[in-house]
Amino acid sequence: MAMSKRREARFEVVVEQGGKPNIDGVFDDEKSATERANFLLRLAKFPVVRVVKVTGTGREETIFQKTSSGGAKLTTISPIDSANLCTDVLQVFSFDSRMTLLRLLRGYWDDQGVIPSEQLHRYYPLRYFEREALLFNPSISRLATLQAPMLGVKPHERYDQLSRLFTALKDLAQKSDTLAPFDQALMRGGVSGLLLAAVDRPVEERDRIVTHAFGTLLEPHREWGAKLSAVLRLHNEEDGESTRLVDEFAAEITDGREPIRALIGYSPDLASAILALLAALRGDLDDRLPHTEPLLALSNTLASDGTGLGFARTREALLHRIRGGLDGLTPLTRTGAASDARAFSAIVDGMIAFDGYMGGPAMAESLTRRGKTVWAAGGSDLPFEETMTRLAGRFNTAAGRLGYLLDLGASPYGHKKISVVIQRVADEFNRVKTAAELAAPGASIQEVREGLGRRLRAAGIPRALADGLIAKIATIPDDRRVSVTGSGVVAGQRLAARPTDMTVDMQAPPTPAPRLTLSYQGRTVALRDAGEDVVIGRSADCGIVLDHASASRRHAVVRLRDGAFTLEDLSRNGTRLVPQDGEQRLLKLGDVAPLSGRGEIVIGSLDLGEHPARIAWDLSGR
Repeated sequence: MAMSKRREARFEVVVEQGGKPNIDGVFDDEKSATERANFLLRLAKFPVVRVVKVTGTGREETIFQKTSSGGAKLTTISPIDSANLCTDVLQVFSFDSRMTLLRLLRGYWDDQGVIPSEQLHRYYPLRYFEREALLFNPSISRLATLQAPMLGVKPHERYDQLSRLFTALKDLAQKSDTLAPFDQALMRGGVSGLLLAAVDRPVEERDRIVTHAFGTLLEPHREWGAKLSAVLRLHNEEDGESTRLVDEFAAEITDGREPIRALIGYSPDLASAILALLAALRGDLDDRLPHTEPLLALSNTLASDGTGLGFARTREALLHRIRGGLDGLTPLTRTGAASDARAFSAIVDGMIAFDGYMGGPAMAESLTRRGKTVWAAGGSDLPFEETMTRLAGRFNTAAGRLGYLLDLGASPYGHKKISVVIQRVADEFNRVKTAAELAAPGASIQEVREGLGRRLRAAGIPRALADGLIAKIATIPDDRRVSVTGSGVVAGQRLAARPTDMTVDMQAPPTPAPRLTLSYQGRTVALRDAGEDVVIGRSADCGIVLDHASASRRHAVVRLRDGAFTLEDLSRNGTRLVPQDGEQRLLKLGDVAPLSGRGEIVIGSLDLGEHPARIAWDLSGR
């Protein structure tokens, strides 16, 4: 009987704030409870943290108690403008609902060192949260204000509905032990094993089952990097459902400020941090620099995804944090305005995609606002129009320039200057000579027209002008267009090979297709079709693989676009271009140079005792 009583003992972690004790959590063993207590002490939020042992007979004994110098820090809700609507308690476990809670209660989750998936199933933390006056009532009120118009009810009526949802959530948490078999299925068989175990459960219960299993997996990991690594280990590249779920939980982990600080803690300034996130986003983080292992793991996972479409949630979360850095007042560097301007240019170039800057209207606004201050002269911010012109000028394609301008027009900030934006959009359209300049690689002309129409309307371009611009594209006959491939990717990102869809004028005489061959160590790679990029670097999945310490994993890329071959440098150490007829040129990160005739691409450092790699190119078929 005595042994039975000992087994029934539980360990409560109790915190005090304002002289009032609250239960943070209940654990089955003393070690886990003590680890949690020490973690809470490091947060310096609570003046007193203790562990209380409660026996099966109800006897209490304080076995751990420490004080901290903190306790004055207040955690409040964060401002949000939208919220996922839930009318049933099971909808609370959906990804969109978790992200709403994550952003509304960002400070709370960071203080606790958890994500919503970990605590939605735990009764005592939910009860503790309900008692936190600075969080519970304001958060319910904010959600009620946002969601009442969606339901056509008064805010106080929606408040009552949300309160009932929270009560139902607590009731489910008390029954969460029934989900333990699914936790084991995830541990033993990964995501596929979990989904197989849940196949007979109703569809509406899947999110609850999945979040409980992932929450159980993450709960022992108190550090953000460890949480991310634990989730990424479940990724199976050949399993689309595994990719989707890993993407969702990776996004939930990386969306906050504190997790990002933990992942890039080595960064000496804001610009370095943003550039590291951009490199991770592109799957091109340099593994020779002192990045944290979890950030490298994230970068490698994103790189393995080919087009990156499978990790859209994580990419959006990283872009969300990048916008947060740009929107703040922190200088990009610690060495003055000139350094800030150079760093900003590197950040801008790192965000270039086919049809604008990554991140859409919100990023276009953030870049424009920061550009006005970074490029300030004589103590005055750069005017809006000149900032817009500079940012549009970073693109070497009409699709990129127009994409940025339309995103800017669609943002609240750009909409205030819509007349200026409209004029610039019209000027840019007047320079377009062929629909191929605007065709997202792999897209049909009809898709181009429809996509442009949506973006023109979203940007507030007057309908008459928008129709006229679309009509301009429609005037180019379809049988004179060639469809290109490689849509919407970040410069330097590896593309999955895909067939080229080409429409030719059968009445025109055939024209020899241009052909560029790259030769290295007896191996020859040929480019003759638009979009078939060849990446050069140390990564095993590159088209030309180098074994040089000074080479980046993805060092440079050769492309064919609109009939022209180019070389773009993606590295930190640069690439030398040595034409047979012409002057040598050193390309740095983001530089693009045309390739013609014959020559060599040279990568490597004599200073490191290397024999530089010399990749010959030969262009023929002109």
